[in-house]
Amino acid sequence: MKIGEIAKAAGVTASRIRFYEKRGIIPPALRGENGYRDYSPDLVGTLRYIDQAQRLGFTLREIVDVEPGTGEHPVSCTVAIELLTEKLAAVDEVIAEAKERKQRIKALIAELDKTEAL
Repeated sequence: MKIGEIAKAAGVTASRIRFYEKRGIIPPALRGENGYRDYSPDLVGTLRYIDQAQRLGFTLREIVDVEPGTGEHPVSCTVAIELLTEKLAAVDEVIAEAKERKQRIKALIAELDKTEAL
């Protein structure tokens, strides 16, 4: 598959595929005599997996560090559940910190409103 075809099939941009290839996140494509990249259709699943993982907040380093699974899914369900549970805990922590920060901001606004009224 040419880069435009695989990008469309995976729902990502061609520049993103080139970036992943340059960084070693995906294997380099074979090149035809014309110099065009030629990708295996199997790469579509990998690209979708990377895209979904990034949308869930995983960094490329975290994605690359995961041991690939066998079979239909790029990662075993057991590993995926463990990683998602850890990510969920991290998100909960960020939310708690944001709520605390919000309360401090509200308190400071209220304090400043009282000072200005004097």
